[in-house]
Order: sequence, then structure tokens, then C-alpha cells
Amino acid sequence: MNPEHEHQAQLEHEWKKQSLTIEAILSQGMEAYAQSVEGVDAAFETEDHTLCCIDEGTPFGDRRSAGSGILVEGDDRATFIENLKRVGVKEVTSHAGCGAAALYREKMGLTGQSVDEVAQEGARRIAQELGVPYKGHLTELARPKDFHSARVVYVDGTGSFNPAAVEGLPAGFVVSRKFMTPEQSKVEVGIALSIAFGDHGFGKKFSDREPLVVVAIGGGELTAEQMMHELMGLAGDRPVRLEKWERKEVLEKAA
Repeated sequence: MNPEHEHQAQLEHEWKKQSLTIEAILSQGMEAYAQSVEGVDAAFETEDHTLCCIDEGTPFGDRRSAGSGILVEGDDRATFIENLKRVGVKEVTSHAGCGAAALYREKMGLTGQSVDEVAQEGARRIAQELGVPYKGHLTELARPKDFHSARVVYVDGTGSFNPAAVEGLPAGFVVSRKFMTPEQSKVEVGIALSIAFGDHGFGKKFSDREPLVVVAIGGGELTAEQMMHELMGLAGDRPVRLEKWERKEVLEKAA
């Protein structure tokens, strides 16, 4: 099998592997689907407070930002770091082939460095600002090496979400809206959409019948409705289904 046919076969395999779950979410709604998932609360009970990328292949923490925060600047960065310090971060990681690091490399004209070198420098820089260790550069990802297999983008208003902790929740990009300004969150969700709809994602496989699912997870001060309002119009004419998953009542009972 030639490389192109092999890539297409793997793409099709990863798409079909998730189809039953995505169909259930689209037909039932995310909240109803989540209630049917055994042990779903465990997705919000992780103790791994690692700052890592939004990439679905790096589900190793519950503090998530594109490129571990490499693109965040100015007041957005100050707010992000202040919020992370307030809740606590254990460590910071970077990962191989990071799309956000590639964007930063291009933006800053760092053509003399590889994407991986830029990713590592960015992660070390924010680790220093946070006063926590830089854990290292991940080369083994929990997704196919050459493309993004996410059919979901989670926008997390709880600050404690990791879908990898629960079997039954689809893997997806995770943007930790809880710690971000609305502006930073929209930029990062936009990055996730660009990847998913681009050549390194499922691209044209998304359709009106089988859209990319964007889930706004509400909790505490940030409600799912508020985040859905923030995200309105971000997809443009691309096939996206906005779903809400409100966790506020669950969090209040647990408090």
C-alpha cells in the first residue's frame, strides 16, 4: 500500500472508530449522553494538574492551552498565569510536532530553530513564570502520528476536566477556558477548529450530517450558556455543532 492510501485507510479507521459515540452525542445531546457514561464524574476529579497542550494526543493534565501557552501574550498571558498560580500547577510539558509552536515560530521569524526546539523553549519559559518544573518533551502521542483524529473540541469552564480519565468520552482538543480571558479562549478554540478542518485533521470528512462537535462545559462562575454565547459565529460556515454540558449543580453538591 502506498503512503497516501495507507494514510486514507488510517483516517477512515479512526473516523469509524468514533462514529457510534459521536452519533449518540448528536442524537441525545452531550448532557444526556454524558449521564449515560459510567463513572463520568472521574473526568473532573483528576489530580494531574499539568499544563499541557490542547492537542488530543497529549491528555496528560487538566490545565490545557495551545502549545502550553506559547501564543499567549500581554494581559491575556498575565491573567492566564495569575489564574494558574491561584489554582496550582504541578509542571509543564511540550510535545513533538506542536501546531501552536509552529505558528509561534512563523510569527516570530524563528526559522533557525525547529518547531520542537521552539515548543520546548516556550514551555520552559512559562514553567519559569509559573515557578514549576518543565517536565519534558513528549514524543509519544495518544493519537496517530501524522494527523489529528479529534472529532470533538471541549471548552472547559471547570478547570478540572480530562476526557482521557473516562472510557466512553471521545478524545478531543481541550481548551481550559476557566483560566483564560474570553479573547484567549476564542483564539485557542479557533486554532483547534483550524486543525480539525485542515489537512492535518479530518478536514472535509466533517459535514452537516457529521459535524465537528464543540462542547461548552459549564461550572462555577462560567456557565455553558455563557461560553456558547462567546463561541457563536466562530465556526463561520464550517459544519460545527455547539453542545452544552452544565456541571454547575454537580460541583455545588460536591462542595
